Amino acid sequence: MKPLPLVLIAGLALLPAAALAGDATSAGAQQAIAAAEAKISAAAAMQNQWFATMAAFRAAKAAERKGDYAAAEAAAAEAGKLADLSIAQARRQKALWQSEAVR
Repeated sequence: MKPLPLVLIAGLALLPAAALAGDATSAGAQQAIAAAEAKISAAAAMQNQWFATMAAFRAAKAAERKGDYAAAEAAAAEAGKLADLSIAQARRQKALWQSEAVR
C-alpha cells in the first residue's frame, strides 16, 4: 500500500462524523425536495406514481415546514428513490408489453 492513502485514511479517522456528514440546512432540504419533485413529475408523466412516494414527499415537506431539515432531506431522498423505482418499473413494463405484443 502506498503511504499517501494511509495518510488520508488516518486523517479521515480523526475527523468527527458530524463534520463528514455536514449539517442539514434549509437550502439542502429545499434542494432535496426539488430533486424529488422532478423525479415524481417524471413518474407522473409515465402514469406510474406510487402512494408511498407521495407519502414520503409529503413527510419531507412537513419536516421542512417544522424546520427539521435533516428529516426533510431524508424523506425527500426516500421519495426520490421510490420515484426512480417507479420510473424503472414503468420502463420495464413498457418493454415487456412491447415484447408480448410482437408474439
